[in-house]
Amino acid sequence: MTRMLMILIIGAMIASILGILAIKPFDRGSNKSDAPPPVIQQPEPK
Repeated sequence: MTRMLMILIIGAMIASILGILAIKPFDRGSNKSDAPPPVIQQPEPK
């Protein structure tokens, strides 16, 4: 009983880690296209 529970918990942890690793590249790709162009820093007026 406890061994099954441990296996389930470890499996869920591995699945969540793999899911995060699999989703991260897609998030980066979509953010690049959606993000506005970087703001050009203007020199401060003297």
